[in-house]
Amino acid sequence: MAALAALTLAAAPCLAALCGAEFLAGVPLTAAQMPTTRPVHIVQIGDSHTAGDAITSALRDTLQARLGDGGRGLMPAGRPHAGVRTRGVAVAVSGAWRARGLFGSNAADAWPPRGITGYTVSSQSPGAALSLAADSAFTAFGLCVAAGPAGPRLSLTLGADTQEVDFTAETDGPQCRRFAVPVATGSARLELLAGEAIVTGWWLERPQGVIVSNLGVPGSQLQFLGRADEATMAAQFQALPADLVILAFGTNEGFAPFFDAARLESQIREQVARIRRMAGPVPILMIGPPDAASRNTELRNNVVGGAAGPAPDCNRSILAAPSRLPVDGIEIPLWIDEGGTLASDPVTLSGPMPRPVRRGLPLFNPPALAAASDVQRRVAQDLGIAFWDWRARQGGACAAVRWMQTGLMGPDFIHYSAAGGAEVARLLLADLDAARAASAP
Repeated sequence: MAALAALTLAAAPCLAALCGAEFLAGVPLTAAQMPTTRPVHIVQIGDSHTAGDAITSALRDTLQARLGDGGRGLMPAGRPHAGVRTRGVAVAVSGAWRARGLFGSNAADAWPPRGITGYTVSSQSPGAALSLAADSAFTAFGLCVAAGPAGPRLSLTLGADTQEVDFTAETDGPQCRRFAVPVATGSARLELLAGEAIVTGWWLERPQGVIVSNLGVPGSQLQFLGRADEATMAAQFQALPADLVILAFGTNEGFAPFFDAARLESQIREQVARIRRMAGPVPILMIGPPDAASRNTELRNNVVGGAAGPAPDCNRSILAAPSRLPVDGIEIPLWIDEGGTLASDPVTLSGPMPRPVRRGLPLFNPPALAAASDVQRRVAQDLGIAFWDWRARQGGACAAVRWMQTGLMGPDFIHYSAAGGAEVARLLLADLDAARAASAP
């Protein structure tokens, strides 16, 4: 009977904001834990929240200020999508290049291969070039391409040094190479000499410190990571090994017309298994979706088999004080506390500049957001990976409205400003630090 009670207690679900912190104990995030022969590499794979780099850049800046700058890390090469931002690095593209991602046009095509960066850029035009200028100097440059009998042959310039690099191989397959820089530099340029250049990623590195790689695809869901080529993924993980993998999905699952909890569970199990197979026993942190709001009434019951719960009415969360006005031109419902009714349409709020505000459609949380988070929390515990409840730490249901009106989120109630990204990173690091402190002897 006692054994049964112990088993029941062990199986009890974790309801905290950060669950499974014990699975992150090996991640070196203190000065005493830092290796002396290489940088620590944190890889975040996700959707537009990751691609936009507002959150990951704040995480990067904070950890590098604390533990040293290990470099900019792995990135998709070139400028594959307007929503992909690589803060700290300016990229220039010349000649004919074509980009393909794991989500969007031709995303399901197996060729050209894409890895954990989510994108490939390719060219068959001799003279086509990609270059970058970094805010901080680096001492090593990494390049991942699809090699084969036709090359490619590239000219690679790192600072003042230029060399020819031949990726000709007997059979098609991924290759990732690291090039030491004789004198630390902030610039790199590659130019196609012959063959077809299929570039699946590049990275910047320094001898010690922290690297945070943001590898996101706008609009993507976890299922689309399954389109990534396993050989390419494995080569990238081997070339720049990860000390922590963060999976940050759930927003697009929550905004899908039909959300299937069983399907998401299957996808989580499959992708975690793939990462463990290719990256080894690396600690994994799954981040649940943040709070977000919508006016699309088709999403009010978007959970297959019935709603997981009510779609919370966010009207009451709207702040109408003159110092916290809605954004110009955005239709946002204005709630009048007196009487508990919606204001007439349109409304003019007084303040530094009077702003007309239209009532618009009802504003609510799509119920699939909470359902996706519940699945992630439960499956993470079963798989032995950590889970962080982003939505709860943001403030729970309808927090997105308050965050938007205080300048932390955009008027779409989904994406984050730089200040909002910094706040999310602060909350996450605070929970990680607290968990580490609590487990210290």
